Amino acid sequence: MRRLQVAATNLGSRLFRQNTGMGWTGNTVDRITTTRLARVQNGDVVIRNARPFHSGFPGWSDLGGWSPIVIIPDMVGKTFAIYTVAEVKERAPVTKEQLDFIAAVNAAGGRAGVVHNEKELAAVLGICPDVKIPY
Repeated sequence: MRRLQVAATNLGSRLFRQNTGMGWTGNTVDRITTTRLARVQNGDVVIRNARPFHSGFPGWSDLGGWSPIVIIPDMVGKTFAIYTVAEVKERAPVTKEQLDFIAAVNAAGGRAGVVHNEKELAAVLGICPDVKIPY
């Protein structure tokens, strides 16, 4: 994933890691430094009044950011950022939620796709339009 972020930067775009998942948050956090009755151990963290904190959403792409484009003659010289996402895959299958998100970004005028390597990333970024992305 880091290799593809560097490749995107070299191609003129900026893509950032977009993590999804769930963690915990609360009002008071105690770092445990000694073993206590609740069997907590050194290094454990206790969160008082804990509640779940969700980051991202199902289908959110691994990398997201922008790709600059220069607009048509009426706006000569102005550069605009196009919302860009890349779902990075090595072995795991693409989920329906990921495909739906990619389709929504593309339908709204952004650039989105599933990428396995730098060549497919270049195609998503619009640098290499002759390459067909498999999704």
